[in-house]
Amino acid sequence: MILMKKASIRVKEGSGGLLGAVISALGLDDSKCLFNPSEFSIQRGVSYAEHKVPGLDRPIMQFINGEAEVMRFSLFFDTYSAGFESGRPKLGLTNKLPTMLKDDVRNYTDPFYKLLNVSADLHVPNLVMFEWGKTKFTGYVIDITQKFTMFSSGGTPLRATLDFTLKSAKKDDNVRNSPDRTKYRTVHSGDMLFAFANAEYGDCGEWRRIAEANGLDNPRRLRSGSSIVIPAIL
Repeated sequence: MILMKKASIRVKEGSGGLLGAVISALGLDDSKCLFNPSEFSIQRGVSYAEHKVPGLDRPIMQFINGEAEVMRFSLFFDTYSAGFESGRPKLGLTNKLPTMLKDDVRNYTDPFYKLLNVSADLHVPNLVMFEWGKTKFTGYVIDITQKFTMFSSGGTPLRATLDFTLKSAKKDDNVRNSPDRTKYRTVHSGDMLFAFANAEYGDCGEWRRIAEANGLDNPRRLRSGSSIVIPAIL
């Protein structure tokens, strides 16, 4: 019999060691989802600035920076009819009990909802990792929406859906080669030094290097049609 691989969302710092492995084996691991998501999406974008120049048909697009990947998915929680397939032995044992004796579903959603809490040690919410089979996404939970959809006669929530939004904490590890020779560029209407710096060095902050090489006291005043020096970084 092949057991279904359960998705999990766990705090990244610290793995729990032997105790964590025992808890997981007994089906008591709060980080494991009751049911796997039916789908998930991963989105990534980039930011551009529009420089509107009088007389042009369209604005000049200038790349600013890339944005972090965003992962979205929903998790379903059920204490009314869930059995041993949920991975929680208690739900399997209480499956046939009367509704009034069913577990409050918040006992199972709260560990996930609390991922937004600020860590007492870090003073920020914890870095987490969503893991499901070969899919791993490390980042911060930036939004959770809880929706309760079924209740006992006494008002106890028995079913819920949690909508998650995670933002990746992955850093830019790309190594960008510095220019090894002096270059010359022609200034066009709307050009700015930070745009040249970003295109040549991969860093907008290097505009000062270009300004100094060209003796520019006011880097905002570039004369269209003129030539500027792009100094080499050795």
